[in-house]
Amino acid sequence: MKTPLLFIGQKMSKSTHQWLFDQEISYTEADMLTSAEKLDTEDFDAFLFFSPAGIESFRTAGNFPPPVSLIMANENSTAQAAWRYFTNKVILLAESDELSFVQYSIASWMKETKK
Repeated sequence: MKTPLLFIGQKMSKSTHQWLFDQEISYTEADMLTSAEKLDTEDFDAFLFFSPAGIESFRTAGNFPPPVSLIMANENSTAQAAWRYFTNKVILLAESDELSFVQYSIASWMKETKK
């Protein structure tokens, strides 16, 4: 199984960090609400956003996901912001628990990319 390289647009809990470590999944974590920096986004397979404000901060910093990367949004308002700003495929995952959202995002990425 190929594991995705994820961009996660918020600081995560210790349990989510531990789960990602146990699964050997690579990720970059950035609290986009406090860190508006330009990133090299070309290598990411998927972008996980937890809020419309995170998407806005990501964009304001001059960041855009490559067209082939999936966007995972954890609520309808986040998905609406993603559809408004990005041309990528956006997957809405109605999962408010952080770890579950990350796990469902990875499962969805695997399904979408047949990994």
